Amino acid sequence: MNSLYANARNETERLWRRRKTKGFALVAALLPLLSAWALRALPEGALQSALGGDLAMLMLRLLTLILIPLFLMMTAADLFAGEAADGTLKLTLLRPVTRAKVYASKIFALSLFAAALLAIGWIVSTAAGVFVAGAEAADGIAESLKAYAVSWLPMIAIGLLASVVGLLVRSIAGGMAIMLLVYLAAGLLPFLFPQASIWSVVAYAEWHVRWSGAGAPVGSLVRAAGILLAYCIMAYTAGVVLLERKQL
Repeated sequence: MNSLYANARNETERLWRRRKTKGFALVAALLPLLSAWALRALPEGALQSALGGDLAMLMLRLLTLILIPLFLMMTAADLFAGEAADGTLKLTLLRPVTRAKVYASKIFALSLFAAALLAIGWIVSTAAGVFVAGAEAADGIAESLKAYAVSWLPMIAIGLLASVVGLLVRSIAGGMAIMLLVYLAAGLLPFLFPQASIWSVVAYAEWHVRWSGAGAPVGSLVRAAGILLAYCIMAYTAGVVLLERKQL
């Protein structure tokens, strides 16, 4: 347990030291501020129409559909394909820690920063929303917090799937190309075959909508959560097996 904790802490610190991580955190904070500044200049009627009731919810769509998936794909490619190519992963495996724990540590760090981006987005967009819309925006704080919280699960699923691809390829560029193609294909699947949308992970990037207001029926939420958890379990297991068998 101590080796797992130490390795997870090390991976988290290393990931934070990367410029990409800090850059994505900065973008997550700046987007709501820039949006609030732009919306502030609109007339009141146009402002209400543009906000659709809540700036935080608008930013959440941008975060879960574009920014965080892009961060997860780029980081997964760096953590696995990149480190395998430059020999860093081989050095990591020389430590007295199992490969399964190394993988768990990297996934922990990846998931932690996905949660951090969601937290940054919620805090800044909520504050910006109050600045733009006034006290009325405060009424939706609890609702938006719930939406941001439940969005973490599909982000973890996307990160785990990206990690599997990162373990299968030999280069960062190749990994990113495959991840983007798979992500775009999964995003188009619900439009081409609506009946298959239940199996598309990307379709769950906006599953916070199901929790809004009265929300979807409990059975629907449980089924969706079960599918996401199944994706997480299968992808995590596949990642552990691939790292155990990977020749470095």
